Amino acid sequence: MMENKMIKPKSSGVLAQVAALANVSSGTVSRVFNNSSLIPAETCIRVLDAARELGFRPRVGVRNRQIAIITEPPQHTAMGGYVNSLTQYICFALSRANVEITMITEDRIDNLAAHWFDGVIGIALQERTIELLKTLRNVPVVWTSDNHARHFHSVYFNARQAGKLAGEYLWGKGHRRLAVIHESDYTGLSRVAGVEDVFHHPGAFVLKAVNTVPLHLAVKQLIDANCTAVWVTGENMKVLEINWLIQELAGKRVPEDISLLGFENPGISEFQRPSLSAIYCPLQQLAEKTVELILGEKHGQLQQIELPVKLIERNSVADINRR
Repeated sequence: MMENKMIKPKSSGVLAQVAALANVSSGTVSRVFNNSSLIPAETCIRVLDAARELGFRPRVGVRNRQIAIITEPPQHTAMGGYVNSLTQYICFALSRANVEITMITEDRIDNLAAHWFDGVIGIALQERTIELLKTLRNVPVVWTSDNHARHFHSVYFNARQAGKLAGEYLWGKGHRRLAVIHESDYTGLSRVAGVEDVFHHPGAFVLKAVNTVPLHLAVKQLIDANCTAVWVTGENMKVLEINWLIQELAGKRVPEDISLLGFENPGISEFQRPSLSAIYCPLQQLAEKTVELILGEKHGQLQQIELPVKLIERNSVADINRR
């Protein structure tokens, strides 16, 4: 059994200041920084608020770093989806760096305030989570999106650029009537905006449908609108359902009747019928850059790292210029 060693503070003077500001003993402060379960949550919060206000950080040399990952509850994400996949990749990268990981899902986000962390990685999206993280002082936060770049470090894929890449690819294949089935959040709307940057010409048409509505209705709408192609954004596997609805329910052929563009899910996209052309955001690279940033020393000035998106062309998009 591994011995549970208490963390020694770098300076007893600073430790005493934390204790005085929180109105507790120095021993209680030490136990809080070891994330002891014996200290009431209210006391932990008071001590940690005092420590962050004073800018106090326990020495990393005598302990493993503690990183919190803020993510969605597992029932909110589909197999192979963005959040699940990115959470796994980040956990793997942190484990290789011998970092201790605390997973905090958004349904229990209040636990964040009662524990000491050397840094926080944010994957989830709820505004309440964002507002809570904004209150953390002297704790680096890395967000895997650029929509909160004014407040946190960001490692991200440019969602608008991804939409532009998808739009340029489909436009180049001759498609002028396009449906986009997208998320209703910042990322999804930015992807739609990128498509519209391309489809702004006279005669072009973009049907926009949020992917939270019944997807069979979205498929009916795009068929009624005579769309020749549909882009299903996001890594949440809804493209599989759209593919089935187009071919099996509506009786249309992909790509002969309707072309289909999705997001890459390694090991799955390639084996659809037909194999799926897709926009690819390398989530493993995103995870490794995120961990590199959170474990680095340059936290004084907010950093933004943009990673490129790619196109994988397979067999689900027809070139209608040749018809």
